[in-house]
Amino acid sequence: MAIKSYADETIVVELPPESDIRKELDTLMDILKTGSGCDVIVDFARVNIVGSTSLAGFLQLRKLMEELGRRLIFSNAATITKDIFKLMCFDGIFEFVDDKSHALEIVTSARSCTN
Repeated sequence: MAIKSYADETIVVELPPESDIRKELDTLMDILKTGSGCDVIVDFARVNIVGSTSLAGFLQLRKLMEELGRRLIFSNAATITKDIFKLMCFDGIFEFVDDKSHALEIVTSARSCTN
């Protein structure tokens, strides 16, 4: 997993292709709990499929992001990945965008409106 910071207020997480990415999500949540106060963009570009333990991790990440008052956006998710979220009725609680640059635009513009 690659974690990149943008403008000290956004973290972009590039997930690995493995089906179980729970360990990486736990690492991310540990980073966020130390007070980073960042929006998070999760890039699914290399992900082949999302398993049940990963889904549980995404739910925990979402809860943490809500507690921190920050935004969580998923980008580059394959149709099969979106279908898995939809099948589990999670599609309405996560925000999906087509690509990472669009996600960065969203969080940047949201910040400029509140500053």
